[in-house]
Amino acid sequence: MSILIAEDNSVQRRYLSELLTREFPNSGPVIEVEDGSAAISVALEEKPELCILDIQMPEFSGVKAARAIWNGFPEARIIFWTQFPHEVYINEIRKMIKSLQPAPAYGFIHKNNPESRFLRFVATVLEDGADMIDPAFKDSFKRPLLTEFESEALRFLALGLSNWAIARKCSLSLRGVESRLATLYEKLFESLSEGTSNEKYDKLAYNVRTRAFFEALSRGLINSDELNKAEKELKKWIERDQQKFLAEERSS
Repeated sequence: MSILIAEDNSVQRRYLSELLTREFPNSGPVIEVEDGSAAISVALEEKPELCILDIQMPEFSGVKAARAIWNGFPEARIIFWTQFPHEVYINEIRKMIKSLQPAPAYGFIHKNNPESRFLRFVATVLEDGADMIDPAFKDSFKRPLLTEFESEALRFLALGLSNWAIARKCSLSLRGVESRLATLYEKLFESLSEGTSNEKYDKLAYNVRTRAFFEALSRGLINSDELNKAEKELKKWIERDQQKFLAEERSS
């Protein structure tokens, strides 16, 4: 029996450790690690009763660590304890939970919650095996799930890729990209003017790609950390695809 804490901030990690040692003495010892990679190794070896994962950590995010932990230890109960409750992470967590049978017990809570609420979350997930979602983010957990393509497409739109480039990147037809982006826009915009008297005006007034970027940014479906990673990966692909394109031009 043990509780695992994965948190890169040493002050917050020590606070959690002391709090859980005091409030849940029968579930100890409390094991502390400072990054996602160590969290995966310890969780798969020790099989703790509960894992508390910060979301943004070095090497592996708490979301990626949870995916690896659940793959090797499906019964793991995990609480995501975070300062960054962006929907990009919530979307990935929901997709993971949906893919697991039976679904594991988990919690999602903002770090700014009072201690009493955090302890209630721990008791609910650890002792009752029930899910617990921070009330502030209930709506985010109810919104339409984005597919892998849709999540990736948001990053491509933010980085300025055209539909032509997205089609080449994802091995899709141009029409296929347009169709998938239309579905993405429907998921992003809860109140569409399509079919109303404002439809013609709105199509002239708004650039839907830019509006999609704004909506995704305001909801945290994209953030600077994810965009920086995507930009590095995209540069490598662009270099390869430029050479491929030149070869295609020469052979045509």
